[in-house]
Amino acid sequence: MITAKEIKEKAERKYYEVLQSSLNGEDCFPLAIRSNKTLSKDFIQMSQEIAGVFSSSKDRKGFGYSVISEPVKTRQHGIQDIPKSITFESLLDFLKFLNKEKEYGVMMESFSFIKSELPQLESWLKENPKAIIDNSDVWPGLIKVCEWFLQNFEPDKYYIRELPISVHTKFIEENRTILRSLLDELVPDVVNYTESLLEKRFHLKYDQPLVRFRSLDQACWHIGFYDDLTVPIEQFSRNPLNCSRIFIIENKMNFLAFPKVFHSIAIWGQGYAIESLKAIDWLKEKEIFYWSDLDVQGFQMLSQLRSYYPKAQSFLMDFSIISKYKDLVVKGTPTKIDVSKNLSEEERYTYDYLRINDYRLEQERILHVDIVNSLIGLGFMQKALKKARNFPDL
Repeated sequence: MITAKEIKEKAERKYYEVLQSSLNGEDCFPLAIRSNKTLSKDFIQMSQEIAGVFSSSKDRKGFGYSVISEPVKTRQHGIQDIPKSITFESLLDFLKFLNKEKEYGVMMESFSFIKSELPQLESWLKENPKAIIDNSDVWPGLIKVCEWFLQNFEPDKYYIRELPISVHTKFIEENRTILRSLLDELVPDVVNYTESLLEKRFHLKYDQPLVRFRSLDQACWHIGFYDDLTVPIEQFSRNPLNCSRIFIIENKMNFLAFPKVFHSIAIWGQGYAIESLKAIDWLKEKEIFYWSDLDVQGFQMLSQLRSYYPKAQSFLMDFSIISKYKDLVVKGTPTKIDVSKNLSEEERYTYDYLRINDYRLEQERILHVDIVNSLIGLGFMQKALKKARNFPDL
């Protein structure tokens, strides 16, 4: 047997459907509430449930749902007057029952105001009554922001807090979710649908990831009188460096102490921050080497880098290094992620060995002399450094 509490819960679930009908100029009343006619086996409980339904009805309170009952002969309880149908006859009955009259009035008032200012939003408004209500206090500001994007938008020129819009400095940040939905509707040609961050999605300036890199060739130290630079990823991306190869090094001290190498730069990888390097076109033209800890996470990052730059090579990440430094191997961090698809056969062997045994060899354990010897073995030092130094500037 349905209870008065269940009637209210069902009515609340229909609330936004009713609001949508109103916004579309439709009348969905009378509105029926489906009920379960199965009576409780306990007579006292059954009697309380039936009494509760009638005591909360329009007949008793003057508003709310109407009940039509019928006498039913039951096996356990004899003849009982059971609710046959439960119906809200009008919108007013429905709203008063849920105590939503004031909220409904605010929604309709906001709907008329927004539609008069931004008629392009009419269809969106009819589909989003909850958003109209939830943002009732900030619609004037939201409209100002929307109008700026419609009339004065300039891509990649402003940070959020310097937009020339007469709202308080944190307004846009505090209303990101609703603004994203509104602007998706209003300025679809501006939207970068691959981005979720408001700034990226709508081409505003933002606090970008930073790339720290070093020149590894002394002849290039005159780059603005610095050999160790940190720049926003956008600047790094749009200003190709005239180097031949790039070493991406995870550990900070290894990055700082990495030997000088002919016509090369080193980038501090900073763990999974390598993701910020994924869309840099000029890197595709370079010989890329990646060096991190010898553990499953290190090979995961190598695999991730290869998904951006398939020709990227590993550096000092082979099984011979594990064998040489076996006394310095420590416990690793387990993972269930399979990254073997982007690894060479030798790398996959090393990766499986580390994964199965849960091992880690930290890259800072590797002696500097071994780093130098590896670079010499690759032909990047000894012979190369004897060549004339007439290289293009970085």
